[in-house]
Amino acid sequence: MFVEIGTTVLMAGVAGYSYLKTNGGATNEGEKIQRIFANAGWNVRDANARIHRKRKIEGGVEYVVQLPLGVSSRKIIENKAVIEDGLNVRGKYFEFDPRDFLTVEWAEGLRPALEQIRKIITEQRTKRKEIDVTFDGMLCIKVYDEPLTDNLPWSDAYLTKGWRVIVGKSRSSDVYHNFEKRPHMIVAGATGFGKSQFLKLLITSLVRQKPTDVSFTLIDLKGGTAFQRFRNMTQVSGYATGPEEALDELKAIQRRMSSVLRKLVQNGHEDVIEAGIPDRHFVIIDEAADLSDNDEAMEIITDLSRQGRGAGVRLIYATQYPTNETLPSQVRQNIGGRVCFVLETNAASRAVLDEGGAEDLPEIEGRAIYRRVKNVIIQTPYITNKEVERQVKPHINVKAKGGDRFEQKRSERTEDRKHPLIVEKV
Repeated sequence: MFVEIGTTVLMAGVAGYSYLKTNGGATNEGEKIQRIFANAGWNVRDANARIHRKRKIEGGVEYVVQLPLGVSSRKIIENKAVIEDGLNVRGKYFEFDPRDFLTVEWAEGLRPALEQIRKIITEQRTKRKEIDVTFDGMLCIKVYDEPLTDNLPWSDAYLTKGWRVIVGKSRSSDVYHNFEKRPHMIVAGATGFGKSQFLKLLITSLVRQKPTDVSFTLIDLKGGTAFQRFRNMTQVSGYATGPEEALDELKAIQRRMSSVLRKLVQNGHEDVIEAGIPDRHFVIIDEAADLSDNDEAMEIITDLSRQGRGAGVRLIYATQYPTNETLPSQVRQNIGGRVCFVLETNAASRAVLDEGGAEDLPEIEGRAIYRRVKNVIIQTPYITNKEVERQVKPHINVKAKGGDRFEQKRSERTEDRKHPLIVEKV
């Protein structure tokens, strides 16, 4: 009986293969890719894209494609969804690898075995392939059999001893951002896809990793809802929830930065690293677009992005409305690290990444593109608000609870708010 069942399954596969061959259908990924190129108009009159080689990689297969002269790799990369959708089109006949059925346990009886076969077929039919496309002289298409995980809980295992902070997990490894090598970061994304949660992850990680060396100015232009759990930490020296307060805090940081740079020059040092100064001050602005029409604030932000590296100032500029107006080119040019969650349009993606892609991300909370030199799709770790509170609790200044420390700081400002008295620990 088992031989008959096995023979039936095998013959069904052969019949399906023969049918597809006879009727011109693509019977494997390589053939599908070549067919997609033809249908998408990515070939030229006298030459077609040709698969140069393929190899197994972890979780899938890599296809190296030689492009015809005159075909733009950029156009293909920006439209990679065309390839991904084509590979996920389900034909009338089921394509399978006979090796998938070697895991079936026949010893338990016919009914359980058939149920296992049904499950295999169902999973193969519903499984969605994902791809990654790059170009280095030839087009490299990596086809993954399984989607990137959409559930990545935060844990202490992600903590380091320096300024390298976890940003997410790619298909091959954990991905970290080093704030010593790339001091600033842009964080963008539409509402509800993980931008604010990611900022909490960064603050929590930095406090845990460098509690005595890190300090913050937190500017929360969404009414204070995003950063209120951090407000009374001893590491927070500045806090603002409105545009006027934000401008005051930015002015204070600019004065501090200028003072540090003068001292570095006087002592013959290029930057705080060479001077052996361990302190780093992070200016984190959530919903920075609300300051985009304030010329004075934007001039200071541009100055921080330009000179902050040497003075130990680190700028994290976050917005859910990225445009060429809310993300000026001078700011973008000075910021190498970028984390971009799902965005609605190609234009918004270009404002952050200088290219499209964020608009094609699946609508999964925490899914993002991390850009240093090249783009990497990642799943960012999710840290719950309860876990944030547990992690930062040892650093809360109990005497400052209720906002007394910040009320006192604001009361020290003159009535015209032009000459604030700033008290700093030196």
